[in-house]
Amino acid sequence: MFDSIVLAIIGIAGALLAGVVGHVLGQRSERRKQSLAIKAEMLKPIEEYLKGAEKVVGILSDTMSSISLNLPAPVNYSFDDRRKASNFMAEKTNEVFGIVASDSLQTGRTKRLARELATTLKELDSFIKFQILPRESEVVDRANKSTLTQDFMLECGEIKKLADKLLRKSYSIIAQIRNSLN
Repeated sequence: MFDSIVLAIIGIAGALLAGVVGHVLGQRSERRKQSLAIKAEMLKPIEEYLKGAEKVVGILSDTMSSISLNLPAPVNYSFDDRRKASNFMAEKTNEVFGIVASDSLQTGRTKRLARELATTLKELDSFIKFQILPRESEVVDRANKSTLTQDFMLECGEIKKLADKLLRKSYSIIAQIRNSLN
């Protein structure tokens, strides 16, 4: 009789312990899942920033096309669109670099990717500020002064291709991070 009581107590204690351990592990798993969902949400402002960067690159392309065709005004992007794109990039830059600097996107599986994304975004931002925007203005200025050369237009085309490459790389890294967070 004593053996059956001990076995019953051990069975009850085992069931309680299993319940507590299962509950704790379930809570931990849920918190981890929520944390990963929050990290995935942090990618959205970065994607918005990249869309703005694409627009800035598209503006350079639009300017080049319009001037090459001797059109009086840009074809795809009005001056208001250009102003909005410039303002958008200025407004989003700090948010994006704040997210990247916080290391919040880094988990065990995404640490390398998050660092690579940070490096690529910094390179893209610098490229836009010091290559794309000055070139776009210079294309217009040279066209107005009739000093625009084919070589300069080809150089601008190469700059656009490099910017597109950085954009594709950024989107690829984001897709890999998002996949790792799931």
